[in-house]
Amino acid sequence: MKKSLTVTRILFFLMCLTAASFTASAQKKAGRDRQAPVYRLPDDLETLVGDPALLLKPEGLEVAAYVFPNYHASALHNKIYAPGWTEYNLIRSARPWFEGHQQPRTPLLGELDESLPSTWEVYNKLCKQSGVDVLIWDWYWYDGKPCLHEALEEGFLEAENTDDVKFACMWTNHPWYILYPTKQTNGHNAYPPSFDSPDFSYDEAFRSLSYIISRYCHLKNYWRIDDKPVVCIWDPNRLEQRLGLAETKRLFRELEAYARTLGHKGLHYHSSGFYTPNSKEVGYSTAGSYNPFTWVADYYQPQEVELPDYGDVAADVAVKLWPEHYDRFEIPYLPSLSPGWDSTPRYIEPVGGRPASPERRKWPSCVILENENPAAFKALVQASFAYLNQRPDVPRIITIACFNEWSEGHYLLPDNRFGYGMLDALAEALGKESNHNRHGR
Repeated sequence: MKKSLTVTRILFFLMCLTAASFTASAQKKAGRDRQAPVYRLPDDLETLVGDPALLLKPEGLEVAAYVFPNYHASALHNKIYAPGWTEYNLIRSARPWFEGHQQPRTPLLGELDESLPSTWEVYNKLCKQSGVDVLIWDWYWYDGKPCLHEALEEGFLEAENTDDVKFACMWTNHPWYILYPTKQTNGHNAYPPSFDSPDFSYDEAFRSLSYIISRYCHLKNYWRIDDKPVVCIWDPNRLEQRLGLAETKRLFRELEAYARTLGHKGLHYHSSGFYTPNSKEVGYSTAGSYNPFTWVADYYQPQEVELPDYGDVAADVAVKLWPEHYDRFEIPYLPSLSPGWDSTPRYIEPVGGRPASPERRKWPSCVILENENPAAFKALVQASFAYLNQRPDVPRIITIACFNEWSEGHYLLPDNRFGYGMLDALAEALGKESNHNRHGR
């Protein structure tokens, strides 16, 4: 996300201002009890879960992975970057920031143009083999029209095997952040400048979301929960701040009424990126947290640790964040997973290079995880099974960020580090044949 880590931090900060009580409670946990045991995946999986039977795949499970559509040329790229620019440019130019830093991370299958059906014929096959049932597309709307939609409309939907994978859209309601590495004039690392739509109103929100409903929701492979098309919202708090609570509620009611005129039984609204305390009142059915790793690294992990360990953070996601969200949210919380995080391709290297001593706060606004590996990711997938098996009231769904987010370092696609390892890990957790075997590797 799709969304750069920069975006994640900005929007989460806004959420914190709205949901102060929730944030304050989480921040109390920031200073992890130094006397408490530190758990790590995959080593401590069975200890954390207790009952091995909980690690079995829940019946009827659906696996949904987010898609960031920024690996193809588009009108938006041509306008704010350069003709033919894609985010592969950032991946290509990534460099290690310190000894042992694993950059660049490059696609094993090459820089495939995601606006081509042939690309998605390959990707859809990988999804089917590894157990990804649904692709949730980041969907953008600027200046009164869709943008970055070419990968979905010209690529995925035109692929010969598109019906092998369900899909849904997530309205990514934030300014588009210019991703060239940049710096403030004072030399400090900066958030990238933004390209925002000048008209964000009730009518504009209705037009963007009604486009999703009319253009996609009737397609036979559009994702439905309880026979209702799923419409995801990236940041519910931003929506409420721009429209107001009363108008947001009206928006959801009128969109659902519009969907019914088209023959749908209603809509299933999913809060993808952030939770609003008004979720139930507004009309959301489920909530998630997109990629929870940066939040956990900042608020559960010791701040003197320069490079949080993926296994440590994953354990905290599974046994702290998911249960706490389940207890606090008024709507069912779907476990959110990720195979990693390293968004340094979107930033300049810190002035002076890596600090002599661990000083994570001096780095650009990003978290770098170390020791990412397929075994730990497989354990996290299994931990999500335990979460669902203990909570029969939560829909049998897990979400993964992300399928293809190269510049943030969280992706399932095969790369130069692990090959097909992350897809294999998912397949193995789901009891499916590994992709290594299918590809002769």
